Amino acid sequence: MSAFTRTINIAIVAFGATSSLAFALTTINFDDVPNQTDIRTHYQPQGVIFSCEGTACSNPSIANAIYARTTTPTASVPNSVSPIRTGFPAVKDSITGRVAANFSSPVKTVSIDASATLVPEPLNQVAYANITAYDATGAIVASTTGSALNVFQTLTVTAADNRIVKVTLGLSGNVAVATFDNLQFDQDTSMYWVLFPIIFIILVAVYWFFKRKKDLPRPPSTH
Repeated sequence: MSAFTRTINIAIVAFGATSSLAFALTTINFDDVPNQTDIRTHYQPQGVIFSCEGTACSNPSIANAIYARTTTPTASVPNSVSPIRTGFPAVKDSITGRVAANFSSPVKTVSIDASATLVPEPLNQVAYANITAYDATGAIVASTTGSALNVFQTLTVTAADNRIVKVTLGLSGNVAVATFDNLQFDQDTSMYWVLFPIIFIILVAVYWFFKRKKDLPRPPSTH
Protein backbone atom coordinates (compact mmCIF):
# COMPACT_ATOMS: atom_id res chain seq x y z
CA MET A 1 0.00 0.00 0.00
CA SER A 2 1.44 3.39 -1.02
CA ALA A 3 1.95 6.22 1.46
CA PHE A 4 -0.64 8.28 -0.39
CA THR A 5 -3.21 5.48 -0.14
CA ARG A 6 -2.48 5.13 3.56
CA THR A 7 -3.03 8.86 4.01
CA ILE A 8 -6.39 8.72 2.24
CA ASN A 9 -7.45 5.73 4.35
CA ILE A 10 -6.53 7.56 7.56
CA ALA A 11 -8.55 10.57 6.45
CA ILE A 12 -11.55 8.36 5.65
CA VAL A 13 -11.36 6.74 9.10
CA ALA A 14 -11.16 10.19 10.70
CA PHE A 15 -14.18 11.32 8.71
CA GLY A 16 -16.15 8.25 9.76
CA ALA A 17 -15.32 8.85 13.40
CA THR A 18 -16.35 12.49 13.34
CA SER A 19 -19.56 11.81 11.42
CA SER A 20 -20.55 9.20 14.01
CA LEU A 21 -19.94 11.68 16.80
CA ALA A 22 -21.96 14.32 15.02
CA PHE A 23 -25.06 12.15 15.19
CA ALA A 24 -24.44 10.50 18.57
CA LEU A 25 -27.42 10.65 20.92
CA THR A 26 -27.46 9.16 24.42
CA THR A 27 -30.74 7.58 25.50
CA ILE A 28 -31.49 6.31 29.00
CA ASN A 29 -34.81 4.50 29.44
CA PHE A 30 -34.25 3.17 33.00
CA ASP A 31 -35.34 -0.31 31.88
CA ASP A 32 -32.03 -2.14 32.33
CA VAL A 33 -32.31 -2.48 36.13
CA PRO A 34 -34.84 -4.08 38.52
CA ASN A 35 -37.61 -2.09 40.17
CA GLN A 36 -36.48 0.08 43.12
CA THR A 37 -32.83 0.20 42.03
CA ASP A 38 -30.96 3.30 43.20
CA ILE A 39 -29.63 4.69 39.90
CA ARG A 40 -27.79 7.78 41.12
CA THR A 41 -24.47 6.63 39.67
CA HIS A 42 -25.64 3.70 37.55
CA TYR A 43 -25.55 5.74 34.32
CA GLN A 44 -22.33 7.59 35.11
CA PRO A 45 -20.49 5.69 32.30
CA GLN A 46 -23.04 7.17 29.88
CA GLY A 47 -22.31 10.66 31.17
CA VAL A 48 -25.01 11.45 33.73
CA ILE A 49 -25.43 11.24 37.52
CA PHE A 50 -28.88 11.56 39.10
CA SER A 51 -29.76 13.28 42.35
CA CYS A 52 -32.77 14.59 44.25
CA GLU A 53 -33.22 18.36 44.40
CA GLY A 54 -35.48 20.28 46.78
CA THR A 55 -36.31 20.56 50.45
CA ALA A 56 -38.35 17.35 50.34
CA CYS A 57 -35.22 15.35 49.47
CA SER A 58 -34.10 15.42 53.11
CA ASN A 59 -37.15 13.37 54.12
CA PRO A 60 -35.84 10.01 55.44
CA SER A 61 -38.26 8.13 53.19
CA ILE A 62 -36.62 9.80 50.18
CA ALA A 63 -33.05 10.17 51.47
CA ASN A 64 -31.72 12.03 48.43
CA ALA A 65 -31.83 8.89 46.26
CA ILE A 66 -33.24 8.39 42.77
CA TYR A 67 -34.82 5.12 41.69
CA ALA A 68 -35.90 3.22 38.61
CA ARG A 69 -39.50 2.27 39.32
CA THR A 70 -41.88 -0.12 37.58
CA THR A 71 -44.65 2.13 36.30
CA THR A 72 -47.95 1.73 34.45
CA PRO A 73 -48.34 3.45 32.12
CA THR A 74 -44.92 4.66 31.09
CA ALA A 75 -43.28 5.67 27.82
CA SER A 76 -41.05 2.57 27.73
CA VAL A 77 -41.83 -0.54 29.74
CA PRO A 78 -41.23 -1.26 32.57
CA ASN A 79 -39.50 1.59 34.42
CA SER A 80 -39.70 5.34 34.87
CA VAL A 81 -37.54 7.49 37.19
CA SER A 82 -38.64 8.70 40.64
CA PRO A 83 -37.21 10.06 43.90
CA ILE A 84 -39.29 7.62 45.99
CA ARG A 85 -38.56 3.92 46.47
CA THR A 86 -42.05 2.80 47.52
CA GLY A 87 -45.55 4.04 46.83
CA PHE A 88 -46.76 5.60 43.60
CA PRO A 89 -43.63 6.17 41.47
CA ALA A 90 -44.17 9.78 40.45
CA VAL A 91 -42.66 13.21 41.01
CA LYS A 92 -44.31 16.00 42.97
CA ASP A 93 -41.93 18.82 43.85
CA SER A 94 -43.27 19.67 47.30
CA ILE A 95 -43.48 16.03 48.44
CA THR A 96 -40.71 14.21 46.58
CA GLY A 97 -38.38 16.91 45.31
CA ARG A 98 -37.35 17.12 41.67
CA VAL A 99 -35.24 14.60 39.77
CA ALA A 100 -31.92 16.19 38.79
CA ALA A 101 -29.73 14.86 35.96
CA ASN A 102 -26.14 16.14 36.20
CA PHE A 103 -24.02 15.76 33.05
CA SER A 104 -20.32 14.96 33.22
CA SER A 105 -19.75 17.09 30.10
CA PRO A 106 -21.94 20.07 29.10
CA VAL A 107 -24.57 19.27 26.50
CA LYS A 108 -26.69 21.32 24.11
CA THR A 109 -30.02 19.48 24.00
CA VAL A 110 -31.92 17.42 26.56
CA SER A 111 -35.35 15.81 26.24
CA ILE A 112 -37.60 13.67 28.41
CA ASP A 113 -40.93 11.91 27.90
CA ALA A 114 -43.31 13.18 30.58
CA SER A 115 -46.93 12.83 31.64
CA ALA A 116 -48.77 14.78 34.35
CA THR A 117 -51.89 13.71 36.23
CA LEU A 118 -53.95 16.01 38.44
CA VAL A 119 -54.27 15.05 42.07
CA PRO A 120 -57.75 14.84 43.67
CA GLU A 121 -59.52 18.14 44.31
CA PRO A 122 -57.25 20.41 42.28
CA LEU A 123 -59.57 23.37 43.01
CA ASN A 124 -59.80 24.24 39.31
CA GLN A 125 -56.00 24.52 39.07
CA VAL A 126 -53.83 22.79 36.48
CA ALA A 127 -50.17 21.83 36.54
CA TYR A 128 -48.02 20.14 33.91
CA ALA A 129 -44.72 18.28 33.73
CA ASN A 130 -41.68 20.52 33.44
CA ILE A 131 -37.98 20.28 32.56
CA THR A 132 -35.55 23.09 33.43
CA ALA A 133 -31.93 23.33 32.25
CA TYR A 134 -29.04 25.09 34.04
CA ASP A 135 -25.52 26.15 33.11
CA ALA A 136 -22.36 25.86 35.21
CA THR A 137 -23.15 29.11 37.07
CA GLY A 138 -26.56 27.82 38.15
CA ALA A 139 -28.42 30.15 35.78
CA ILE A 140 -31.49 28.83 33.98
CA VAL A 141 -30.67 28.20 30.32
CA ALA A 142 -34.09 26.99 29.18
CA SER A 143 -37.33 25.59 30.59
CA THR A 144 -40.13 23.69 28.88
CA THR A 145 -43.55 22.80 30.35
CA GLY A 146 -46.02 20.30 28.96
CA SER A 147 -49.45 21.25 27.69
CA ALA A 148 -51.52 18.10 28.23
CA LEU A 149 -52.60 15.76 31.02
CA ASN A 150 -52.58 11.95 31.18
CA VAL A 151 -50.56 11.58 27.99
CA PHE A 152 -46.82 11.39 27.40
CA GLN A 153 -45.23 14.35 25.66
CA THR A 154 -41.58 14.83 24.76
CA LEU A 155 -40.28 17.95 26.51
CA THR A 156 -37.05 19.42 25.12
CA VAL A 157 -34.65 22.12 26.32
CA THR A 158 -31.95 23.48 24.01
CA ALA A 159 -29.09 25.92 24.58
CA ALA A 160 -27.14 28.01 22.08
CA ASP A 161 -24.14 25.71 22.55
CA ASN A 162 -22.84 23.03 24.91
CA ARG A 163 -23.65 24.76 28.20
CA ILE A 164 -26.31 22.62 29.90
CA VAL A 165 -24.73 20.90 32.92
CA LYS A 166 -27.94 19.95 34.73
CA VAL A 167 -31.66 19.53 34.18
CA THR A 168 -34.37 19.09 36.79
CA LEU A 169 -37.64 17.24 36.25
CA GLY A 170 -40.76 18.27 38.11
CA LEU A 171 -43.99 20.20 37.78
CA SER A 172 -45.20 23.69 36.97
CA GLY A 173 -47.48 23.66 40.04
CA ASN A 174 -48.50 21.69 43.10
CA VAL A 175 -51.76 20.14 41.92
CA ALA A 176 -50.41 17.22 39.89
CA VAL A 177 -47.91 14.38 39.86
CA ALA A 178 -45.62 13.60 36.94
CA THR A 179 -44.03 10.51 35.40
CA PHE A 180 -40.71 10.81 33.54
CA ASP A 181 -39.08 8.33 31.17
CA ASN A 182 -36.60 8.14 28.26
CA LEU A 183 -34.00 10.79 29.00
CA GLN A 184 -32.04 11.84 25.91
CA PHE A 185 -29.14 14.28 25.58
CA ASP A 186 -26.73 15.35 22.88
CA GLN A 187 -23.74 17.60 22.34
CA ASP A 188 -23.11 20.05 19.51
CA THR A 189 -20.37 18.32 17.50
CA SER A 190 -20.44 20.60 14.46
CA MET A 191 -16.84 21.60 15.18
CA TYR A 192 -15.75 18.16 14.00
CA TRP A 193 -17.00 18.96 10.51
CA VAL A 194 -14.71 21.98 10.52
CA LEU A 195 -11.72 20.05 11.88
CA PHE A 196 -11.97 17.20 9.38
CA PRO A 197 -10.92 19.11 6.21
CA ILE A 198 -8.14 20.79 8.20
CA ILE A 199 -6.82 17.43 9.38
CA PHE A 200 -7.13 16.04 5.86
CA ILE A 201 -5.14 18.92 4.36
CA ILE A 202 -2.44 18.54 7.00
CA LEU A 203 -2.12 14.81 6.35
CA VAL A 204 -1.84 15.31 2.60
CA ALA A 205 0.71 18.10 3.06
CA VAL A 206 2.83 15.91 5.35
CA TYR A 207 2.67 13.07 2.85
CA TRP A 208 3.82 15.21 -0.07
CA PHE A 209 6.55 16.83 2.04
CA PHE A 210 8.13 13.50 2.90
CA LYS A 211 7.56 12.09 -0.57
CA ARG A 212 9.31 15.06 -2.16
CA LYS A 213 12.13 14.82 0.35
CA LYS A 214 12.51 11.14 -0.44
CA ASP A 215 12.53 11.75 -4.20
CA LEU A 216 15.15 14.54 -4.12
CA PRO A 217 18.38 13.51 -5.87
CA ARG A 218 21.08 12.50 -3.47
CA PRO A 219 24.53 14.09 -3.73
CA PRO A 220 27.11 11.92 -5.53
CA SER A 221 29.18 9.71 -3.34
CA THR A 222 32.74 10.92 -2.72
CA HIS A 223 34.04 7.38 -2.31
